[in-house]
Amino acid sequence: MSVSVGGDEGDSMCEINVTPMVDVLLCLLIIFMVASPPPANTQMPLDIPTQSKQQGPADPSATLLLSIDANGGVKLGTQPLSADYDTLVGELKANDKLQTDGKIAIDAATGVKYGQVIRMMAASHDAGISAVGIASDRL
Repeated sequence: MSVSVGGDEGDSMCEINVTPMVDVLLCLLIIFMVASPPPANTQMPLDIPTQSKQQGPADPSATLLLSIDANGGVKLGTQPLSADYDTLVGELKANDKLQTDGKIAIDAATGVKYGQVIRMMAASHDAGISAVGIASDRL
């Protein structure tokens, strides 16, 4: 602790010099970090499935697939759909499974324009489907 005498009146001002205290604490912290044993290298057991679940086309719980081929043709499962936007929305609204499940996956072939995929997503949302996903190939 240092004492400084200041002012003309002769009043003494008491100040605590914190810099040496911080230096000592940081040195102690480094010493304890170096001296402490390293953390245990524990391994957590994981239960990874060996095979992925394959859904067949006849599976009632499978998500319906809206596929777009390279020529721009659109199919819902195996049923071809119209190219007109309003008719497409009506066909999606008429599908009972889509309306009860509320989910669809869009699978576009390589080379399909991004705008066409977005158009199918918009049509699905307009048809009242709340969950629209993108289907991907298995990696």
